[in-house]
Amino acid sequence: MERHTLISDRKAERQASIILAAHEVFSSKGFHQAKMEEIAKKAGVGKGTLYEYFKSKRELFCGMVKQWMIWYYQSIQQAAEEGDDVKQKLGSMMMAHMKFTFRSKNLINMMLNDYVHISRDLNRWMIEGRLEMVKLVEDIIEQGVREGKLRDVDVRLSSLMFLSSWTIFVLENCVEKEQANMEQTKEQVMDIFLNGIACNNL
Repeated sequence: MERHTLISDRKAERQASIILAAHEVFSSKGFHQAKMEEIAKKAGVGKGTLYEYFKSKRELFCGMVKQWMIWYYQSIQQAAEEGDDVKQKLGSMMMAHMKFTFRSKNLINMMLNDYVHISRDLNRWMIEGRLEMVKLVEDIIEQGVREGKLRDVDVRLSSLMFLSSWTIFVLENCVEKEQANMEQTKEQVMDIFLNGIACNNL
């Protein structure tokens, strides 16, 4: 059992190193210019070993994107568990999103350019992940409604509106060279989302 565990751990470490190497190469060169030989070299494995884990460049590309999205979803889930009230939870989620997307801006740019290489299975999986995030926000908003801190609004629509603001941040950071003031951006978005933009009832 112990030997099997060691082998499994070694395989997991090797796969992680391949994913990280693939991210570096794909992000800097794009899908078409990236070479499997270069990725194998950066990962410290032979080309044959690389193909034992991923049968093609497209499979490796999709595997890399999926792993990155797993890390992203995990960071959002962890952030949602922080804080006691609605504002803290939503604010923590948004901050986690901004930090992760800024660190991954090269990958995001590449995905926008090479999205055609995303497989149908991965695209479906990403959509399911997005729906899980919507449900996560819905649960938090419902908590706020139950506690009397939020109005009894359309929870689904509110969740979609909140997450849509994240998309704008992603697109802006793909073209910005300097990191935005994340704390200020988070506070502004939270203020508009929770308090609205009207001075009085219109």
